[in-house]
Amino acid sequence: MQENRSFDHYFGKMPDYRRMKNIPGAEDIDGLPANASNPSRDDINIPVRSHHMGTEQHEGMSPAWNESHRQWNRHDPTSSVGKMDGFVYTAAEYSRGGSEKVKCDFNGLRAMGYYDWTDIPYYYALGSQFAISDRMFCSIPASTLVNRWYLMAASSFGRISPPMSGCAKQLGAKTIFDLCQEAGVSWKIYVKGDFTYYAWFAGYNKHTGDGHIVNAEQFYSDAASGNLPSVAMIESGSQTGLDEHPKNDIQSGAAFMKTFFDALMKSPVWPKSAMMLTYDEGGGFFDHVPSPPAVKPDNIPPLLVDTCVDPVTGQTTTRTYTPGDFNRYGFRVPFVMVSPWVKPHYVSHQVADHTSILKLIEKRFNLPNLTRRDAAAHDLTDMFDFSQPALLIPPAMPAQPTHGRIDFCAV
Repeated sequence: MQENRSFDHYFGKMPDYRRMKNIPGAEDIDGLPANASNPSRDDINIPVRSHHMGTEQHEGMSPAWNESHRQWNRHDPTSSVGKMDGFVYTAAEYSRGGSEKVKCDFNGLRAMGYYDWTDIPYYYALGSQFAISDRMFCSIPASTLVNRWYLMAASSFGRISPPMSGCAKQLGAKTIFDLCQEAGVSWKIYVKGDFTYYAWFAGYNKHTGDGHIVNAEQFYSDAASGNLPSVAMIESGSQTGLDEHPKNDIQSGAAFMKTFFDALMKSPVWPKSAMMLTYDEGGGFFDHVPSPPAVKPDNIPPLLVDTCVDPVTGQTTTRTYTPGDFNRYGFRVPFVMVSPWVKPHYVSHQVADHTSILKLIEKRFNLPNLTRRDAAAHDLTDMFDFSQPALLIPPAMPAQPTHGRIDFCAV
């Protein structure tokens, strides 16, 4: 799972790529509309149209709960109608909000920017030769942390944003790794750097030195020796610059991800494997598809008024959020299923979210569900044809160029 990219922003030009390469399925992908636009920040000037960004790096935006609801419907963020018209507005406001990280693009033009096969040719080839989904939504219209909780535990347990400093604590809930451990299903987390999002869960404490959480590079030797676990998660690291998060070079991140897919495809376990690439949330980038209703994971209501008392200073901080619930997905994100057993060039239109990954694992290894959300999730098996492996010999993949760091504000 990489960082902060919407489907239209990364894969919106996939239909054009497939037509150019004579790859089947071009007309079957719900990509970026030719006339895609958003109202300008002042709602008066000429609308901001989608455009090629022209650089591999750019300033950040906010995909947080309040901003996501504005992106959904700029003038009525609590509405049940998704107009997808607030991306430029929220990007502009984020730039104008005094953030030390953003000192440019005060009109939010970058929200309508996209990349194509000239920027990330490896991902375009991967998503064309194997199977993709154009209905993969992030689990919650909010930022990184709570979406990654859904990836591991199928809920954010009432949280719609990260806990404030001084009030953070581990969650006692079970994760997919706990289910694997209880069932005797082997698992590992391959981490670049020294932080894994699994550390937010109490189960992490039992596995910090027992070989379940290892350096990312160990994946290569485990694959080559045929000793990969049944379930594995790869984390590129939040401080490595390789997670494709805004401000980082997306090409370096894509090239890093390629090394893991290459290792798997060359390994003795390739004939019986499946590996997925996806993103935690849309990062504030435009996507034209309104997210559909979702099953609430549990009976915990969203924490719309969050109060934290700093244990050191005693200072009380209260944050209030836009009304909403856990009954709607967040925005679309890129998703690629890579396996010798996928239907080549396939495009899934089944509504799915991060918990669909859990559902696939649960189905494969006969594990129980974690919450109502993963119990109701689509299991992604429409992407496969288990009668025969069509891609036992992996197709040739292009190199992923890395042009190096570009230090300017891209819009």
